[in-house]
Amino acid sequence: MGISLRTHKILWGRSGGKCAICKNDLITSISDLGDDPAIVGDEAHIIARSESFSRGNYDSLRPEERDHYSNLILLCKNHHKQIDDQPEYFTVERLREIKTAHETEIKSQLTGADVQKQRDEILYAGYVDHWERVSELAEWRNISSWVNFAGDQGLPRDWYEAQKQFLIWILGRIWPRRYQTLEKAFQNYASVLRDFINVFEAHVRQERENDSGIYTEKFYKIQWHEQERYDKLSKQYESHVDLVCDLFFELTRAANYICDRVRENIFPDYRLEEGVLLIERNSVGFQLETIRARVEYRGEERTDHPYPGLEEFKEIRYTRDYAIDPEYPTHADFLARLNEEDI
Repeated sequence: MGISLRTHKILWGRSGGKCAICKNDLITSISDLGDDPAIVGDEAHIIARSESFSRGNYDSLRPEERDHYSNLILLCKNHHKQIDDQPEYFTVERLREIKTAHETEIKSQLTGADVQKQRDEILYAGYVDHWERVSELAEWRNISSWVNFAGDQGLPRDWYEAQKQFLIWILGRIWPRRYQTLEKAFQNYASVLRDFINVFEAHVRQERENDSGIYTEKFYKIQWHEQERYDKLSKQYESHVDLVCDLFFELTRAANYICDRVRENIFPDYRLEEGVLLIERNSVGFQLETIRARVEYRGEERTDHPYPGLEEFKEIRYTRDYAIDPEYPTHADFLARLNEEDI
């Protein structure tokens, strides 16, 4: 599972950003106006997370407990290496004593404002963790391939239902009002998600209840041959599919924007290892290509609310860094011509 953002904030806040052993600061100062502070500390496990280390009883913890706050201690890299190399001296009991003593000392030095800031950041971190879990950021590229599959556009049913519940959840959040740019990034994401779901739902075909996906209805398939009407419906279908794709690209930009704001306000290392969210398109064009792209808000787009609403987005979507080219031959065009024989 990994260490949650909320756990990161609790551990770093209660440790004062200092090593529990040597008390050195674990966030370096800015050396140049163009640089960010550097994090030089480690969230070390008290009972070893890997079976290859001998400290503590590895099997005494369930997988979800190994990255819990209670099993972590904040250390500099030197002391992290030392506790791993010297498990006979740095036992589980000794590390817990060191952690408790250090956090008690830090707590005695905090002002009321410091405590409130910690509480606010922990609340934000909990919201971010919930969003990351419900949105399935770890599976984002796979989800995008459902939306952008030219032959049969769809969404995983569980993900689709979870996003509708998320819109209700986000509407009811109580925000600390400390980091306005982060809160507005969430509001922007919710606006895009709401329009994405609404547009997608406009043409959804009914599937069996046990089907894992939900798909866009191919409403251009009519039961009688009427070429003019068929051509009109085909164009409407292609426009609808393209708009759904472009809205998902916008949703990806909005998600990456939240990640940027989290790094700016809450935790500089947030998702640095995973990197930005990418989109994937399968079976594109007559060559049935797979295309992957990095989509983000850029330059003047990076305002408090980059998404302008559905109607304006329809007009400006082609000015974004990536959009479905209406002139590019797609696999859907090819399938439409084949399906003419079925009319």
